[in-house]
This record gives sequence, structure tokens and C-alpha cells, in this order.
Amino acid sequence: MIKINSIDKNNENEKKSIGKKELILVFVMSLLSNFLGSWYGYSVANDKIITQAILGLVIPVANMFYANYFIEAKTLKNRMKLTVVAGMALSCGSTLMLLMQKYINL
Repeated sequence: MIKINSIDKNNENEKKSIGKKELILVFVMSLLSNFLGSWYGYSVANDKIITQAILGLVIPVANMFYANYFIEAKTLKNRMKLTVVAGMALSCGSTLMLLMQKYINL
């Protein structure tokens, strides 16, 4: 009897929807990691060696904070929510990096 109850509780936890806080975290961290990744590509193309080294160390750490949500999403609905939020963040991150290069010219 105890095993059945624990299985039912686990199934209820898997069906939970992802909350707004988690979606905001995924958006912000996706935006940051894409911005840094785009900046890394720009620094490689323009021989900015110090920037390359620093960004190469920072990017995996930025990805670590939100990758777990993609791994733990059990339902297709939750995975689609994460994908849409991350896609919006990726397009914003690339655009912000291009605007930074245009106006700040680092």
C-alpha cells in the first residue's frame, strides 16, 4: 500500500506545470548565455584574445543554471514552454549583442 501511494505522489509531481519564476529564470539565463556566446564569436573573429579567454570560462557557467530545467521537464507541454521562452531569449540576446557592437564598439 505504501508503494502505491509513493508512486501516485511521484506521478503528480511529474505532471506539474512549470511556474513563472522558472520560466523567467530560463529566459534571463538564455538571454545572458546567448549574448555572451555571440560576443565570444565576435571576439574570435576580431582577435580579441583576452575577451575570448574570459568568455570561454563564463559561458558554461551561465548555461549550467538553466539547463537542468530542460533535463527535468517530463511533459511535452513543459518542454514546449521552455523551448518557446528560450527561443525568444536567444533572438533577444543576439540582437542586444549586435546593438552593443554597433553603438558601443568594444
